[in-house]
Amino acid sequence: MTDVSRLELDLSPAGHRSVMLVGRGLLAQAGDLVEAEAGRAAGDRIHLVIDRGPNDVVSTHHGAVVEASLRGGGPVSIGLVTATESNKSLATVERGWSDLAEAGVDRRGIVVGIGGGIVCDLAGFVAAGWMRGIGLVLVPTTLLSMVDAGLGGKTGVNRPLPGGGLGKNLVGAFWPARLVLCDTDTLETLGPREYRAGLAECVKHGIIEGEETLAALEADLPGVLGRDPEVLPRFVARSASVKAAVVHRDFREGGERALLNLGHTYAHAIESRTEFGLLHGEAVSIGLIAAATAAASIGLSSPGLADRISRLLARCGLPTRLPGPISEPESLLKALRGAMQLDKKSSGGRLRLVLPAAPGDCRVIEDPDESAVMNGWRAVLGELR
Repeated sequence: MTDVSRLELDLSPAGHRSVMLVGRGLLAQAGDLVEAEAGRAAGDRIHLVIDRGPNDVVSTHHGAVVEASLRGGGPVSIGLVTATESNKSLATVERGWSDLAEAGVDRRGIVVGIGGGIVCDLAGFVAAGWMRGIGLVLVPTTLLSMVDAGLGGKTGVNRPLPGGGLGKNLVGAFWPARLVLCDTDTLETLGPREYRAGLAECVKHGIIEGEETLAALEADLPGVLGRDPEVLPRFVARSASVKAAVVHRDFREGGERALLNLGHTYAHAIESRTEFGLLHGEAVSIGLIAAATAAASIGLSSPGLADRISRLLARCGLPTRLPGPISEPESLLKALRGAMQLDKKSSGGRLRLVLPAAPGDCRVIEDPDESAVMNGWRAVLGELR
């Protein structure tokens, strides 16, 4: 195990303590680390929730390494899940609870989620609901889950929308992991598209934190795109620290934490349209550009900010427009605008958007100008048929 970065959150007033470790070679140390940081005592049962998606290396290698390390401390059971948005559901969570019952996991037990963001969300909700909450450890294996889903305590599943499509994370709970293990060696096994998708959240964190963090991201980008093992731990720790600091100050999203939703109101509307087939990070990329365009439309930022964000996301290999060809753009725009109203941040039927004024200056705008909202959408329309 090489040098390890440590982030510790005291999530008051919830009374939770959460530790994130970022480094190389952490999977093989999982047994010792779960005892030291997550409070596992000898004989405590552990249940693994492991991604068995198209990248089988998560279940066949990463999961196996963690399992072997944990078995020395007590019994370990395993549940495999297929990590898709359609499977991110109450039915999958209920199967997880059935697995816990069958394995005899009691209140001293710990759920360990191994995989990407969907697995982190599912494992978290399974732990939050079992016996009114048991221990949770997350082992994120994607860039996106390391800098976003693995940290912060939000868990949740999707629900069908009345007009069709999926409502993102409409059912869930705040339940932080006691320990988050980010072994950056796992990033070597990601496919190119999935790897790049995680960069959207890193760009978002740079915009929220300020010019210094955004400039550091731009400087590190060649090494990150090349998956330089010496660059990745530093890069992941820096991006995760932005979210950690915000969550530490505002665990239950009473104010500042809403800024972490930059680009996400647009992104969740995009994700509700399953025909696009976009990954979450790809939708966030498009959503960031739409939000920056909307900000310029109301005079909150200069048009140059949207251009800078668009160029940076393009350098990351991320989409900057909705996939085309689009045959009925006005009909699509109406549907996307309607989906925004179902976003969790809306209140009393009024839309709330997080918009960037400048790096380090993002603001929550209540009931934004409708033409500005639609200008954001029109800026990201893809090829028209």
